[in-house]
Amino acid sequence: MINRLRRKFILSAISALLLIVILFVGILDGLNYLQMDRKQVRTLNILEKYYKDEMSTVDNSEIPYASRYFVVVYDNEGQLVEINTARVRTIVNNKAEQYGLKAYHSKKKRDFISHYRYTKSKRGNSTYIIFLDIENSLEDFFDIVNLSIIFVVLGVVLFIFLIVILSGKVIKPFVDNYENQRNFIADAGHDLKTPITVIEADAEVLKMKFGDDNEFLNDIFLQSSRLKQLTEDLIYLSKLDENPDYEMIEFPLSDVITEICQSFESVAKTQKKEMTITIEPHLSFKGNQKNMERLVNILLDNAVKYSSDHGKIDVSLERQKKFIVLTVYNTVDHISKEELPKLFDRFYRSDQSRNSETGGYGIGLSVAKSVVEAHKGKINATTSDEKSLVMIVILPNRI
Repeated sequence: MINRLRRKFILSAISALLLIVILFVGILDGLNYLQMDRKQVRTLNILEKYYKDEMSTVDNSEIPYASRYFVVVYDNEGQLVEINTARVRTIVNNKAEQYGLKAYHSKKKRDFISHYRYTKSKRGNSTYIIFLDIENSLEDFFDIVNLSIIFVVLGVVLFIFLIVILSGKVIKPFVDNYENQRNFIADAGHDLKTPITVIEADAEVLKMKFGDDNEFLNDIFLQSSRLKQLTEDLIYLSKLDENPDYEMIEFPLSDVITEICQSFESVAKTQKKEMTITIEPHLSFKGNQKNMERLVNILLDNAVKYSSDHGKIDVSLERQKKFIVLTVYNTVDHISKEELPKLFDRFYRSDQSRNSETGGYGIGLSVAKSVVEAHKGKINATTSDEKSLVMIVILPNRI
C-alpha cells in the first residue's frame, strides 16, 4: 500500500513536470521558429523588391550582409536567360538551373527546395526566381532544439533523482496516518474478540435456561455473529495491507471455485434463486489458495445476499489469452452506475436498509479488491441496465 502510494506520487510528479517542461520548451522553440521564419520572409521581400525595381530604387545595404542567395531568370517562353550565383559559392550552375526549373513550373509563389527558400516575381517579360540559402539558420534552429532537448532530459533525470529521494518525506504524513488507522483497526478487531466471545458464551447459558424461542437471545446471537464477522474481516484486511506478499503456490482453481459454487448453490435454492455455474475445467493458478477462496466466497456471498427476490445468479470462469477471468452476475432491485466505483471503498454500503437485513458492513468487497491487487489482477463492477450487477475479476495466468 505504502509503496503503491509512493509510486503514484512519483509518477504524478514526473508527469506534471514533463507536461510543463514540454509545453514551455515547445513554446520557446515555436517562438524561435517564428522569428527565423519572419527573418527569412523579410530578406526575401527585400530581395524581391530589389530585383523587381530594376536594382536601382532600393538601397543595396538593406540586403542583410550575411544573406547568401542566387537568382535564376526565365523569359515568357520559359527559356533560361540568366543564372547569377555571385552571392553564394556552394552551388554550381547546373544545380541552380535544376532548382530554378522546378520552381518555375511550381504553382506556388514561395516554397522550399532543399535548403533554399525561393520567391518568384515578374519584371517586364522576365520571371525572377530568388533562392535564399537558409541552411545556416536551420542549423542554428535545430542546434537550439537539440540543446533544449538535452536540458530537458538532464533536468527530468535530476528531478526524478530528487523526487525519489524526497518522496518518502513528502508522503510521510499520509503514511503515518494510514499506519495509525491500520493499527487501530487491527487492535480494535483483536480487542473486540474477547467481549464478543463472552457475550456468546453468556447467551448460550441463558439459552439453556430460557430455551431456543427467546427472541431477545436470538437477536443477541445474530448481532454478535455479525460483529464477530466484522472483526474477522477487519483483522484479515489489516493483515493483507501489512503483508501482501504471501506465499504463492500452484493450485487447481477450477476445482476450488466449483466446490465453493456448489456450497452456495444450495443456499440460492432455499431462497428460490436460480444459480448457473459455468467453469472451464483444469484451470490452474499460481497464487495464495486461502485468499483466493476468500475472494470467491465474498463475491458469491454478495451475489446471493443482494440479488433480487427470485433473481438469477451466473458464475463463470474461463481463460482469455494470457488471463483468467472470473465473472459473477446477479440481478438486483436497483443499482445506479454512479455507485459502482464506490462499491470497493471500505465501509461503503449502497442500501442501508438492505444491508441491515442481510448483515453487511461494506467491507467485503474492499477485502476482495485487496486480494485481487495482491495477485496483480484487476476487479471492476459494471451494470448495463441498473437491474443487474456484474463483478469481473481479471487475473494474470502465471502457469
